[in-house]
Amino acid sequence: MLDRFYEVDGYQPATDAVAALDRLWAVSLRLGELMQRGLAMRGITLARAAVISLLARGGPSTQRALSLVLRVTPRNITGLVDALEGEGLVSRGPHPSDRRATIVSLTEAGAALAATLKREQDAFAERLFAQTDPETLRTFMSTVDNVLLQVEQRLNSDR
Repeated sequence: MLDRFYEVDGYQPATDAVAALDRLWAVSLRLGELMQRGLAMRGITLARAAVISLLARGGPSTQRALSLVLRVTPRNITGLVDALEGEGLVSRGPHPSDRRATIVSLTEAGAALAATLKREQDAFAERLFAQTDPETLRTFMSTVDNVLLQVEQRLNSDR
């Protein structure tokens, strides 16, 4: 029986580092579950939300740039953009200097959805960390930044 998601009866992590990674996996899985549940209520997938979020933060982009940032195949991006375009959330237009490329932009409806998702995410963050004092939160962010750096370095060295 699970005492906690990351602790199985009788299991003792070998080190604090192993215990920390166990907890990161648990947080990752649970946050992913919450995100998917919230997005499903809006009729959108996590992958489509990622494209919308990138366009909201970075502005119009080529499909190639989107595929590189999201680390998915160009074919995958084409499918995502096709679906989002069909829903009226993005539009495609000509690239100003490369006639082989197209630029993907948020439509008014896409920008409104992005703003709603951002507001909801911000409100969730405020609730999630409401009981955490500012110094602890800064330490947590620093630790997570370090973990992200280690993960990115690992990902880049495996290429």
